[in-house]
Amino acid sequence: MDVPNGQISTDRWQLRAPTVPALRRTVCVPTVHPVGDQRILRCAQSVLDAGFDVHFIWLGGEPGESRPHDRVRETRLPAPTSFRERLRLVPRVAELARRADPDGWHIHDFYLLPQARRWARRTGRPVLYDVHEYYPEYYSERLPGPRLLRRPAHHMITGVERRYASVLAGANVATEELGDRFRGWGIPTSVTPNYPADALLGDAPRPLVPELLRRVVHTGTLTSMFGAEVIVGLAHELARVAPEVEFLVVRRFPSAAARHAFEELLRRHGTPANLVLLDPMPPHEVGRLLASCGIGVSALQDVGQAALCVSTKLYEYATVGLAVVASDLPATRRFVTRSMVGVLADPRRPAAFAQGVRRLLDDADQVCVAADRHAAAARAELSWERTCAPRLRTLVSQTVR
Repeated sequence: MDVPNGQISTDRWQLRAPTVPALRRTVCVPTVHPVGDQRILRCAQSVLDAGFDVHFIWLGGEPGESRPHDRVRETRLPAPTSFRERLRLVPRVAELARRADPDGWHIHDFYLLPQARRWARRTGRPVLYDVHEYYPEYYSERLPGPRLLRRPAHHMITGVERRYASVLAGANVATEELGDRFRGWGIPTSVTPNYPADALLGDAPRPLVPELLRRVVHTGTLTSMFGAEVIVGLAHELARVAPEVEFLVVRRFPSAAARHAFEELLRRHGTPANLVLLDPMPPHEVGRLLASCGIGVSALQDVGQAALCVSTKLYEYATVGLAVVASDLPATRRFVTRSMVGVLADPRRPAAFAQGVRRLLDDADQVCVAADRHAAAARAELSWERTCAPRLRTLVSQTVR
């Protein structure tokens, strides 16, 4: 098969063609994440580089089956319009994975744990559980009702996760704290933070110059948890305190309901002239956008697991060499203080984010020097290929035999 420039490409994602000999064993990736999810792609690249074939089953894009490479198959189901519809697709995704009859599963969803355990017990084949989130913290905070119910809900969800995950072959988790949790349950575990792939940088890193600081960017999900209301408020505040700034925001939504909620925000508050809304782009094109900007924004709100998490986009901002204005939350504070140049802001106050941007603009020359220095260190440390991929390849090779 002809693979231009050694790349496997579709309309939604891109992988590097594997160069190692094929083991003729397939890892199926059944998920209710959207097609092109960046962590799933990075993990799949590591699985390919370990010699395995990969079969994606995920949501969005043109429905149907395709084989973009001899070693890669893809099954797409229609994108859900709500969280409830996403959950209803879990049995369908699992059924397709069973029919594919692979040598192992690599799941990326808490909701697939019961299906994965049944399949593993029935077939004797391995399942890897990829843990993107602190699920007990995340879901217990989202439950309706009084706060006093959240602690028992957290305990119950932790028990469910432990019960189902403990019979699986291994876990690949996004933080050291999660690693400690799963190792404590006796589960073989690799820790792979959401560091960006080296391809994010393109051909070469660019130096940060003061002119780029006038282009501020947000590439994350636009929901209340990730500060959609703050993002709209920030655009209005920037128009007032930093009118020279252009604010670029990617229209990235997990569902049609989230898109509608954001559009309602804009209808209520208006769309200032400095706000540039961009269509979603494939993961391999994000680096080019980031390199054209100078300041990145992360407006994660203080709910659920937020205090424990470093947003994926912060790793990307750091690697490309952006300054940052980010929510002042514990894990974010530790990362920004150690690895970036930036300003921490009250997560609830758009004016605080705007003041942070203004501070960076007023100290532009020193900010650029510091950002370039931090970026060089980030490129050495925050690399999926150098730090995470070897860990995951080892785990996959040990469990899918």
